[in-house]
Amino acid sequence: ACSLPHVDPVHKVSIIPRGLGALGYTMQRPEEDRQLVTKTEIQNRIAVLMGGIAAEDIVYQENSTGASNDLQRATDLARRMITEFGMSAKLGRVHYSESRSSPFMGGMAPMGDYTHSEETIREIDLEIKRIIDAAYESAHTVLETRRPAMEHLTRVLLEKEIMDAPQLKAILDQYKTGPQLAPG
Repeated sequence: ACSLPHVDPVHKVSIIPRGLGALGYTMQRPEEDRQLVTKTEIQNRIAVLMGGIAAEDIVYQENSTGASNDLQRATDLARRMITEFGMSAKLGRVHYSESRSSPFMGGMAPMGDYTHSEETIREIDLEIKRIIDAAYESAHTVLETRRPAMEHLTRVLLEKEIMDAPQLKAILDQYKTGPQLAPG
């Protein structure tokens, strides 16, 4: 999250488990209220969500179930990019609703069948996969490039369990290697 442009700043990182299934968290907060989000910002948010999976691949060469919520959130964002926001060059600037609306049932009452073909549904799925794969590659590249910083952060988190923004920045500043990376 600290290596990609147009991403909300990290305020806190914790490896203390919270609630059902949360093995830790990275808290990001916007610095100002915003109503609009660009395609690049969404792509970078997805890359941040893919960071845990990429880190597991780099360190352990396999994945665990730990990032399942991140994967779900990344997939939902990618789906919304395509089906709600018209952010797919392949599928165009079209809103693909999940079901037909009925003017007699108060708006979005499902009528039981989809408004687009199986071929379009397949194209949406392929486009979601393309976005997720590109975000994963971006996260993997950032983490591989900044692996010494990642390992230092890991050691500190294992010792202290929680890290705030100034502590995070101090460690990352020790590993500045040039301009921040942008996703591919």
